[in-house]
Amino acid sequence: MLKNIYAPLSGGMVQERVLEILANNVANMNTTGFKEEQVTFAALEANPWPAYTSPLPPAQFKLDMREIHPLHGNEMGYVTLSNVETSHIQGALKRTGSNTDMAIQGNGFFAVNTPFGERYTRDGSFSLTSDGTLVTKNGATVIGERGAITGLSEGQMRILPSGEVYEGDKFIDKLKTVAFNDLKVLQRLGDNLFVHDGPPENMVAPSGELTQGFIEGSNVNPMKNMTNLIIAHRTYEALQKAVKSYDNTMQLSAQKVGEVN
Repeated sequence: MLKNIYAPLSGGMVQERVLEILANNVANMNTTGFKEEQVTFAALEANPWPAYTSPLPPAQFKLDMREIHPLHGNEMGYVTLSNVETSHIQGALKRTGSNTDMAIQGNGFFAVNTPFGERYTRDGSFSLTSDGTLVTKNGATVIGERGAITGLSEGQMRILPSGEVYEGDKFIDKLKTVAFNDLKVLQRLGDNLFVHDGPPENMVAPSGELTQGFIEGSNVNPMKNMTNLIIAHRTYEALQKAVKSYDNTMQLSAQKVGEVN
């Protein structure tokens, strides 16, 4: 087998993942509070000697690996994904005029309660249940310092920049918002939610202010992501052709060997 086939194959597998990530970014250009993902690559350099460990192959051999040239297993260089990071740059604010909509200007996340525990989001497109409880569009309860925020009506509720919630002149609670020193420990979940996977000391008080009647738009850059999507697709096609070329070469070689035999 031609080992050269593995170099374009590894690149094609990476580009396939890149296409998925970029397509997801583009699909969420209009999703409230969505944060785009960014990809970085890493090259796996040729490193033949550690490719085989004693005693394989063959069993119990005592020779220096450098004396067994045909057993070199990793002379080729490959490419892989180094990291997939979430960009937490703030998106543009959009006025909705709804009293239940909120946006955070600056750092911070809204805390919400889900069946799996406390989660965090920048999506402030909230609504009220029949009993006046503040919830997300997916039904998760928005948390205040005293727990669930309830007893509200859309016409009377007021949210101050500090996060204090009033029903008319009556103080109800203060929205729980949280910031993080290291945003890389936040793990992306579905429904625009994040879970904190770091130590408690990573959670700090936010410095952002709340704005009622606004929502935060997606931070996806449409032009950049569409351009990268086209580049990734063309790169994937080129690598696919390279793999096919090597495959055809091996098939032709097998036919010729059969003819000689």
